[in-house]
Amino acid sequence: MTKRLAVFAVIIMFISTFSTAIFATGKQNLPEKTHFSIEAKGNAVEILKGNQGVAKILPPEFLNNTPTKKEESFSTDIPFIENGVIQWKIKKSEPSDISFLTDGRNKVLKLDFHTMNAFYKITSPYISLKDEYQSVMLSFDYKVDYQSLIHFKEEENVNVEIAIFGENKTKILSLPEKLKLTPGWGMFKTSFSLPINARYITFEISQNGKNIQTVQFRNFKIGFVKPSKYSFALKRVDKYNNLIEQEFENGFQKITRKVFVSSSEDVINVEEILKSKEDHQVFKEYSPVVFESKPLFILKRDYSISKFTSPMYVTDSLSDFYLKLDNCAMGYANNYDSIETYNLKNKANVFLFFSNSDDIKYFLIGKNKEHIWTTTQLFKKGFEKSFTYSIFPADFGYAIKSRAPDGRKGILVFSNHADSNMISIIKAIMFGTTDTKDSSYMKKGFVGYKIPITWGFFYKSIKGIPGFYNPEYKKLIEFLAQKGIEVVLHTASPIAKENTPQLIEKALNATSYLKLDDWIDHSLSDGTRCGDLKSEGAIKTSKNYTFNLFLKHGYKYCWSYLDVKLDDLNMLEPNQVNKHPQIFFKNYNFGEGDSLYQWNSVRYRNLLSMLTKPRLEKFVNENGVCIIHDYFAHPMQKRKFFIVKNKNVYISRQLDNNLKLVATFKDKKLLWVPTVKQFINYEIALKNVIITPLDKSTLLVDNKNGFDIKGFTLITILQNGQERRIVTTLVPGINIISLPQ
Repeated sequence: MTKRLAVFAVIIMFISTFSTAIFATGKQNLPEKTHFSIEAKGNAVEILKGNQGVAKILPPEFLNNTPTKKEESFSTDIPFIENGVIQWKIKKSEPSDISFLTDGRNKVLKLDFHTMNAFYKITSPYISLKDEYQSVMLSFDYKVDYQSLIHFKEEENVNVEIAIFGENKTKILSLPEKLKLTPGWGMFKTSFSLPINARYITFEISQNGKNIQTVQFRNFKIGFVKPSKYSFALKRVDKYNNLIEQEFENGFQKITRKVFVSSSEDVINVEEILKSKEDHQVFKEYSPVVFESKPLFILKRDYSISKFTSPMYVTDSLSDFYLKLDNCAMGYANNYDSIETYNLKNKANVFLFFSNSDDIKYFLIGKNKEHIWTTTQLFKKGFEKSFTYSIFPADFGYAIKSRAPDGRKGILVFSNHADSNMISIIKAIMFGTTDTKDSSYMKKGFVGYKIPITWGFFYKSIKGIPGFYNPEYKKLIEFLAQKGIEVVLHTASPIAKENTPQLIEKALNATSYLKLDDWIDHSLSDGTRCGDLKSEGAIKTSKNYTFNLFLKHGYKYCWSYLDVKLDDLNMLEPNQVNKHPQIFFKNYNFGEGDSLYQWNSVRYRNLLSMLTKPRLEKFVNENGVCIIHDYFAHPMQKRKFFIVKNKNVYISRQLDNNLKLVATFKDKKLLWVPTVKQFINYEIALKNVIITPLDKSTLLVDNKNGFDIKGFTLITILQNGQERRIVTTLVPGINIISLPQ
């Protein structure tokens, strides 16, 4: 780090000296410029601009998942009637009756509807959070009786919406849920982590279907878990002219923070280095910054710089962070899991997360078909990671590190799961048709349009489903790999229980010459115990343990077994400003030693309706990201993805039109269409690019990768609001880039 700071100092001093020599005459008539300075104040660092306080960088916070004392977790009942007063808000349309049943102490609420077109909404009283809690669990019993089950539709389900409020009861987050239709009494149960500034909770239950006769609710309970705070003690603080170095430590970790002021005194650079002393799990860990000026603009995940009007904004690990305030700006944050920003009118609080429980850190399929979730992050002894960000004048230009190379905008990734695929259908989807004499052969489909895809295949063949055992299938898979398709094992056998460590080892050995390093689990949702990674493959104590085999063969990626539910193409959901979307993540809870990057996906009910020109244009304008999961070669896709004609199989006209449209967007450099592996590798490379502003129009770009990044793209927003994209080859080491004015 000392060497890097020295490089920064030399470059910045050179630019500063060069600028002074040229503009010395002009500066004589200008008012004296106010610069940044830093002071150590106890265990914090205060940033000043002249004599005015700009911000405070506070000590890091560490929250463990398990409370150390029983009294730090408790639950409470929420009665409908308390001291003779109904505190719940109840809205209803007539005719309907409400009655409170005396089961226990006013614990049951019953609503009767006499028509098939009724509406109700019940809202709990505000639940005040007197202390800081890390998570909440809400549960209640319900019973729904329908007029007729024959015409029941899913959209008639009862809706539950949990609302979380900050100070002054300003809503900062809402969590939508649905009750499932069950015979008799059912139980609704959910848990969620809380934002840093949560102060109140309410929840409301509503229904607008036409088929409900009665609903009953009882036993509302809400439980709270207080975080176990492990405070960081300030072990050392040193100041060297324009550098303050702090060292924080607790029983598990050591964090070294370096706050460095540029020689021009225009930029504050912060580097935080986390080192793990012992194996330990973390619920949340973050570094807070408190700004003393009004927040003005925030960079959204669609790369638009918008007025910061919402109470809270959450970014993600794939998007740049930029916050503009009255007297300064903050940006160029690197390697943080996510960043939460709170708009406090004349102030702003920023929490930079090293770990965040809202991430999907790990889950597997349980024996009873349930998903078993773990939201903590395991830090192994010796783990080390560095994080950086900069604070600079508000009038500095800002450059966004584009997620896509070559000036492209949207990122669209296709993935296929083998399941009941057939060789003839695969050929039609890939080449346009099975008829080699047809003029469209090899001119349509994924290969014909040069659209890469991550294509899953089985190792073992069973009746009706070809695998690598089948010579024709094996030859086809090898040919696809030569054409730039990322072929990946969709487990070893289509039958989940057959995926023993022995069979998985055979599959990995037999396909090693293809240099595979990605994996898609198959058919585990029934709770089958086997060696797949989302079953017991990553559990070292299990007889089905296989994770060591994957590490031995150099595997780097695997499907997370999670499909995000979306009605749109963009997995980043830029309008959901309180949501932390996650496309892929490296999970150190997952297996032993190094970990695999796990990637999420979206499976649409009707993919063909998603790949239209209006939707793709919207996706491109949002600079969106999407990993599509589908079954392109499944026999059930007949007349949807393929047709059969004169004993030959052809790609369907609609899928052909969709792929042709994607190819057009790709050729116009609007879309980047990589494989899963290509996408993740590029984003990992971007994480190793550190940007530091030198002045209003000059950036120092440090490529810490040992290779060139071709097509590296910076997006700048000009004074007239238009954007300009700078595309360059980023060589390893220091690069100086000038921004257009």
